[in-house]
Amino acid sequence: MTVILPEATLVVLTGPSGSGKTSLLRQMVGLIPAKGARRFLEGREYLPSDISRFRAEVLLLSCGAAMIAGTIWDNLTFVFGLKNRGDRCFDESRARELMEYLGLGYLRWSQRVRDLSLGERHRLALVRALLWDPKVLLADEPFTGLDPESYTRAFKLLSRQARRPGRASLCVIHEPVPKGVDILFRLESGGLKRIF
Repeated sequence: MTVILPEATLVVLTGPSGSGKTSLLRQMVGLIPAKGARRFLEGREYLPSDISRFRAEVLLLSCGAAMIAGTIWDNLTFVFGLKNRGDRCFDESRARELMEYLGLGYLRWSQRVRDLSLGERHRLALVRALLWDPKVLLADEPFTGLDPESYTRAFKLLSRQARRPGRASLCVIHEPVPKGVDILFRLESGGLKRIF
């Protein structure tokens, strides 16, 4: 199976529960084995020995909205202390702007993430991913637990990120598929099928 994400494109993947959508995303970033997998980004092949560099540019936003123990501030800033960050720096004003846009402006940055709702954690995880600004964002059901207005706002942010020059996004969502998707795939027992 070959998955190609064209530049400046929002790709959506749907399919029934248990069809392997999450596994496919985890294979794409090398978190689980994929026999014979080859990973290319901007014409460069990333070998298994280079997987940490690949993951610095291809970010998986997991469906569980994984957080580290600590505060909102800790969760927004810790990635910028990683060795593979390159020249990325934490942009506090951008973080505040994104938090406000996603309806999280009322939260104190000193608040513990364990006290957040699932919807709040999903929005916070999206903010963190957008601040990292990967070349490819793989989002696994990033809208879980969101009310319709929050869903719409989060989807708009993801769409904007996907359509920036040098960027692309693949988003796993449940149907119905919102308007504004460039490419739609469905994963079933028979394999990956392009719908449009």
